Amino acid sequence: MSDITLNHNGAEVTDAFNQLLRRSSDLTNVMRQVAGVLEDVPEESFAAEAAPDGTPWEDLGDYTKAERSERGYWPGQILQRTGRLAASIESDFDSASASIGTNVIYAAIQHYGGVTSPDSMIPNKEIPARPFLGLGEQHEDEILDILRDSLASF
Repeated sequence: MSDITLNHNGAEVTDAFNQLLRRSSDLTNVMRQVAGVLEDVPEESFAAEAAPDGTPWEDLGDYTKAERSERGYWPGQILQRTGRLAASIESDFDSASASIGTNVIYAAIQHYGGVTSPDSMIPNKEIPARPFLGLGEQHEDEILDILRDSLASF
C-alpha cells in the first residue's frame, strides 16, 4: 500500500478533515465522495496516458510496439492492451478513510517502473514508471470542495 502526499493544498485538506472529525466520528458519506474522486484519477490517467499531475507517460519502446503490431494491438493505448489493469481498479471507504487499489500483480511495475523478472514474458526489461494512481492539483481541489461542502452542512 502507498500513501498519497498532498502537495497543492495539503494543509487545508488536513485541517478540513480534522474539523469534520471533531464534529462527527462517522464520515462515511464524505469518504464515499472522496473515494469517487480517487476512482476517477486512474480512469483519467489511462485516457490521457499521463500521470495524475498531467505528466505524459513515456512512450512504448520499439520492441513492445513491434510485438503489439504483430498481434494486432498497435497502434493503441500504452497501458490498455486488454483493459485488465484499468478495469481492476476498485475503491473502498468506511467511516474514516477512502482508498483505491488493484489486485493485478503487474500494476506496481507499471505504476512505479522497474526491471522485469528473469522469468517474465520480457525478461530483465526496464519498464518506465507510468503513474496512474495519486492526485493532481485538480483532484486535491475536488476533495477540498467535498470537505468544505460537508463542513458547511454540519
